[in-house]
Amino acid sequence: MRLISDIEYAAGLKMDLYRPDADGFDLIVWFHGGGLESGCRADGAGLGAAFAAHGCGFASADYRMYPAARYPDYLLDGARAVAFALQRAKEYGGSGRVIVSGQSAGAYMTMLLALNPALLRNAGASCAAVAAYISDSAQQTTHFNVLRERGEDSRAERIDPAAPLWYVGAERLPAPLLLIAYRDDIPCRPEQNALLYRSVRRFHPDAPIELVMLPGGHCAGSSRPAENGEYPFVTETLRFLHETIEQRTEE
Repeated sequence: MRLISDIEYAAGLKMDLYRPDADGFDLIVWFHGGGLESGCRADGAGLGAAFAAHGCGFASADYRMYPAARYPDYLLDGARAVAFALQRAKEYGGSGRVIVSGQSAGAYMTMLLALNPALLRNAGASCAAVAAYISDSAQQTTHFNVLRERGEDSRAERIDPAAPLWYVGAERLPAPLLLIAYRDDIPCRPEQNALLYRSVRRFHPDAPIELVMLPGGHCAGSSRPAENGEYPFVTETLRFLHETIEQRTEE
């Protein structure tokens, strides 16, 4: 594995690339968790090394956060990071195939990048240019810190234009989508992910979407390795990518 640090993808915003030794790798762009108010790209170091060991590139990106940022600043940053990866991945040895993923708050960002096409379009990219989206314990309603910003009770369940669920409808998914949540997750988080999954299926029974409920608490599968040394999040992601992308390519 080789680490390429401090790649500036937009003014003042950087990502770290964990890449395997061989070129031609698929690249996962990943956004850290922390409630949109804490965390940093270094939080992805363990996952980056794990994915690189399996032949995948992993770009962990920073983004603006509260209190300096306001909605939708972090979403605009996420869109810039994805657009940068789509345009420049091959320069760093990638295949050009890009997957977007995130943990908790980063998964909330991932979901909105997948379902609200205006975000990537305004950054000069397209939802459909992304090979797949992987969400690790996303809030599928309006994020609690967006509610707090508005002066509302952060425990409320709201579905409005700041919620991924708002965008589920007649328009098909732009790419395969894996939803991961946890049996002992944050209150309402498993139900939100199940609702989004079933809502998509209601419109499109054949949509390339999968919901996986893993054991443990919030983001347990991406926060620490299991007893076998593997991250369950990495295992599920690689399985999903093989089944939905590689097999389709072979066909």
